[in-house]
Amino acid sequence: MTQDASCSLETPIPPRFLADRMVGRLARWLRIVGYDTAYLPQLSPQGLLREGRRQGRVLLTRDTRLLREKDAPPLLFIRDDHFREQLKQVIHECHLTPMTSLFSRCSECNQVLAAVEKETLQGQVPEYVWRTQETFHRCPECHRLYWGATHKDHVLAELRRIGIEG
Repeated sequence: MTQDASCSLETPIPPRFLADRMVGRLARWLRIVGYDTAYLPQLSPQGLLREGRRQGRVLLTRDTRLLREKDAPPLLFIRDDHFREQLKQVIHECHLTPMTSLFSRCSECNQVLAAVEKETLQGQVPEYVWRTQETFHRCPECHRLYWGATHKDHVLAELRRIGIEG
């Protein structure tokens, strides 16, 4: 892929992404909308290329030097500095349907979330949350707990602001 290319037939469906250190916020938002997005800011550009090839991921980058690499994995050059425009670009160019798997991944470590029985969480979440929420999920890797509440409303409002409707 080149700077002007989009996700193509050579990429998995749905695509799996690898974000470089310049697009960390984009990585988090792709996870929020349900896409497998590895974020490895400690890797060098060459390390990112190797990891992208090894894992079969589309590399998301703002590094123009990577566009010249002959043996690069599928690569999408992110044109804008702002995460809202970045997210719109990836959704459009990779033909994503983000509302189908919203909140299915851990926004911190990218693992698929697992449903948790509410009864098992009494005393582990704030009392108000336990009383007012019915659905809970936990990350099997970092054990972070997720529930709807106002965070979900804020995320949905943000997605509407950038033109993504459910």
